[in-house]
Amino acid sequence: MNSNIQAFISEDKDNYFAEQYQNLKKMLFNLLDTPVKTTLHIGGTSHFNYVTEPILDILVGVDNLHDITALDEKRLNYAGFYRLHHSYKKKVVMARFNNLSELKQEVRLHIIQMKTPLFKQYQTVNHLLHNDKAIAEWFASKKNEIVQHAKKIREYESQKQNLFEKLYKESNLLS
Repeated sequence: MNSNIQAFISEDKDNYFAEQYQNLKKMLFNLLDTPVKTTLHIGGTSHFNYVTEPILDILVGVDNLHDITALDEKRLNYAGFYRLHHSYKKKVVMARFNNLSELKQEVRLHIIQMKTPLFKQYQTVNHLLHNDKAIAEWFASKKNEIVQHAKKIREYESQKQNLFEKLYKESNLLS
């Protein structure tokens, strides 16, 4: 996988990400015996309230994380998705890459069991970043700080995940 952070983008003039999301949503729901129950276009490419990596992030809800079987993984492999083997907490992440030599991520599927705190966290943080301009601006400034110091994508993604968790915890204190 490409270990560098991709250049940020600030808009989607051609509605590319929204169209790709709709196409992939159909594909996910049309897999034979799919465990997918819900999808949501998340992240910066869903709203462009701040500059973001050119990666389509999709939250994929399943009843049980163990429903993602080897057969489902194989079907997603045929669609160009590969499982990322990192120490993710209670989720499966699969990515589609631009090609198999550069390995720049184009799409990430965040497969999470519904009715769990992690699934709620993803929904809440996405809602806040999509609908609250002040929070989106705060997130953008913190994200920019991370980019200035993170040398590799794994460090960047880890620190960004910490930001999401902090935002979620603070939102719970306000409610």
